[in-house]
Amino acid sequence: MAGGDVPNRPTYLGDSRLDDVARMVFELTSELWILKDRVLVLEDQLQRSGALAAGAVDAAVPDEELAERLGAERRRLASRVYGAVLGSDERVSAALS
Repeated sequence: MAGGDVPNRPTYLGDSRLDDVARMVFELTSELWILKDRVLVLEDQLQRSGALAAGAVDAAVPDEELAERLGAERRRLASRVYGAVLGSDERVSAALS
């Protein structure tokens, strides 16, 4: 998990809460890039194979089942990003619940 498992985290920006915000930004940026990279590669591969027309993803409207899945994934992402400021025990507890 992001944020490290150090009992006493060092302060880099002069304030521990500011460091927490920086950790959240880094976690979010990392997650965003991973997803963006994978989506771009996947779309490219699908278009090259003819399985997906250019622009089809942007034009798609999710049905109820997909909308529910997207909502659940959005909540998990928010939990991980905002959970980056929690201590190790709290993060583990949240991940297990």
